[in-house]
Amino acid sequence: MSVAIICFNYGRFLGECLDSCLAQTVCADEIVVVNDGSTDDSADVLEDYASRFPTIRAIHQPNGGICAATNTALAACSGDVVVLLDADDVMARQRIEMVLAALRRPLDGHHPGWVHHLMMRFSDTHPNLGLAPYYPGGKGPEGWLATEALNAASSPVLSLTSALAFRREVLDAIGPLDSDRMMYQDLQLCTAATFLSAAAWIPEPLTRYRVHGGSATADAMVSLDQIKATRSRAGRFDRWLRAELEKISPGAASLWRPLDDQGGYLWLTFLERWLSGAGKDLQLLMKVLKHPDTRNAPRQHRVYYYGSVVLPRAWFVSYSRLIFGSNPLKTRLRRLLGRG
Repeated sequence: MSVAIICFNYGRFLGECLDSCLAQTVCADEIVVVNDGSTDDSADVLEDYASRFPTIRAIHQPNGGICAATNTALAACSGDVVVLLDADDVMARQRIEMVLAALRRPLDGHHPGWVHHLMMRFSDTHPNLGLAPYYPGGKGPEGWLATEALNAASSPVLSLTSALAFRREVLDAIGPLDSDRMMYQDLQLCTAATFLSAAAWIPEPLTRYRVHGGSATADAMVSLDQIKATRSRAGRFDRWLRAELEKISPGAASLWRPLDDQGGYLWLTFLERWLSGAGKDLQLLMKVLKHPDTRNAPRQHRVYYYGSVVLPRAWFVSYSRLIFGSNPLKTRLRRLLGRG
């Protein structure tokens, strides 16, 4: 059993991360840590731990981005199960034990090939920022999810890297991730795995997810550059996933809906035009709002979309910052709504 950790300039967090790996109720056979060209003290911290604990394997490489580093880590892991973890996050003591138990539990007559679970968000000043991801009813998707993914043109699993674990054969079937710096490794892994194997769900927070200034998801906000980058990423991901589907079964790529028939991509197109100063394309906006993807989306997504109808551009950007940012008021509201 392997733990795969990616580190870029997280030396200040790496010790706590590794301590949590070493304190597991079921010990990992190896802990592979890829230092992706860090310029802080990450290399020194990693070498210190590797010199004291033989299960920790240190790999240093020039900075290539999160996907390239993930490819290196996954290729170096020799375990039949690989648990993923970001270097700024912390594992609960029973994480490995519960992941292995979930992989042994049959689903629909088959053993699952991968696992996802809850995380507890926290920061240096707030120990409890709520659970993530949020699923209506509190139950994450489980079992064979390919049909659901094809219908929605997206993976129903919303977990980030530190809440994922995979059997080796699933990772081998996926193959190397697209290493473009704009791509998200967890999105690639979740979506491709959906078409390869059943997923197991653990309804307990087995990782503490650190929210800080350097987090990819911390205080995200709407900007034209962000929208352009997200739209470009969607196109690249679409091409990568179609290639993955063709590997699984020739002709399977045709089952994945074109981008122009995906509500989320149409929304990004509308936002890019609007934030570029072209004004509201009301015809495109109505197409987004009437799209089945929008009608079937969670209520909070629909509320966000409808905000673009009544708000001027500057107000909508401020509204988006409030929605996607992280603050104690939102945490209290999430608890009030029963979402962590």
